Amino acid sequence: MRLSHLAEPELEFGSGLRHPDIRFGIMDYGPFDVHIDGAPRRVKLGIVGSADTVEGTARWIEACSDGFEAKPSRQANLFPRFPGLRNDETFRCEFTTSSELQRILPTKEIGRLVAVPGQREVTREVVSTIVDEIAVLAERTARPDVVLIALPVEIIERTVNAREATGENEDEVGEAEAGNELDFRGMLKAACMRLRIPIQLMWPTTFDPSYRIPRKLKENSDRRTQDPATIAWNLVTAIYYKAGGLPWRLARDARELRTSFVGLSFYRSVEGEHMHTSTAQMFDERGEGLILRGGRMVESEEDRSPHLTAEDAYALLRDSLKVFRGQHGHYPARVVLHKTSRFDSNELDGFHKAIDERDIDYADFVWIQKSMTRLYRLGVYPPLRGSLLRFSKDQALLYTRGSVDFFRTYPGMYVPRPLMLRCQVLGQPLQHIAHETLALTKMNWNNTQFDNGMPITIAAARQVGQVLKYLGDEQEIAPRYSFYM
Repeated sequence: MRLSHLAEPELEFGSGLRHPDIRFGIMDYGPFDVHIDGAPRRVKLGIVGSADTVEGTARWIEACSDGFEAKPSRQANLFPRFPGLRNDETFRCEFTTSSELQRILPTKEIGRLVAVPGQREVTREVVSTIVDEIAVLAERTARPDVVLIALPVEIIERTVNAREATGENEDEVGEAEAGNELDFRGMLKAACMRLRIPIQLMWPTTFDPSYRIPRKLKENSDRRTQDPATIAWNLVTAIYYKAGGLPWRLARDARELRTSFVGLSFYRSVEGEHMHTSTAQMFDERGEGLILRGGRMVESEEDRSPHLTAEDAYALLRDSLKVFRGQHGHYPARVVLHKTSRFDSNELDGFHKAIDERDIDYADFVWIQKSMTRLYRLGVYPPLRGSLLRFSKDQALLYTRGSVDFFRTYPGMYVPRPLMLRCQVLGQPLQHIAHETLALTKMNWNNTQFDNGMPITIAAARQVGQVLKYLGDEQEIAPRYSFYM
């Protein structure tokens, strides 16, 4: 065994300048595409909600223009101020809304919705009503770039609170599975996909922390809200990306091979059938996230777990490579596949066939899972993010969450669990694979605190599966990741 520490990967921002932290990088240099033609210069925001939440959200957008002070803290790098949204600040982009881009749900209509009996029935009815309102905005001459769904408390309690996420630990990101109840968020995003306008869910605590939205499964515990500056950083970054912007990208050495990162996952249908469907989340160094849907999963004779057939594995990666070529004008020189379960022999055969067909010489197939093995250090803080314990040439333990030197603390709430990396096909040294995995944890555009637990290839799996399970096999899906996040 060999223990080492990986340096924090840097990200690339405006003018090609680099910084390890997302918020300071955007503050100092602007988003990556700030000097690129086609980058958003004015983002038109639609708003759907009650009279109170629409007004509060519009007020919040105006407040973002002036910025928010930093949260008082000894960890200044963990809680920086939000400078504002003037053209010469942060995103160098104007965020606007107007009454023509706002749709108000009448109090009577909200009352009717929350009175619908049955969890599945009320979820379907709320989704249908909101989609109808977005459809009206989609027909406007000046279509919104992103629609903010400003949920009233009454609807949150009947829909979102009715089906909590699996556990409170946000690090626990696994493959998406359907429960017996409908998932409001996933169903809404699936229903909105045909309108081709990304949406962003907003809670009233965003603009007014005095709102109290109790957890249904934990009746005496109110939800904790972040400080205003952190809320603004996270939401505005997500909105900018959904509007077609590129806030940052992986810093890449020009000598490195052009790489396509593909995350593989599966999900069950909403009826809870045992048949599984595969998806591929493809990302490149620029952060372009593209979604493809593959074939049905079958039970493997090797481990009795769901896997792809050789034919479907070949087709899924073949199509992913075609999408990469369509984006870049050429095929990648290297392919990295991430999966949260073992690659069986049929999958290996199919993926190798697709790679060999395009004369791609370098490939890495990495099986990534949360590990129960933990390291300990002297004192009260957990190991440093980037700690790497190598067991062999193709297996290692990597801490993607842990104490962060830049933050001067451990910013998490739970004892961090490292990732176990098992390289079933190894084209690059394990040290390089680990550093790449660490860098991919910083590509989550929903969160500007860079110490995410899972690489974006795997983290996207849950979000994509929770949306796609509400779309039939014959329905066209949106290819951009911004419609799923």
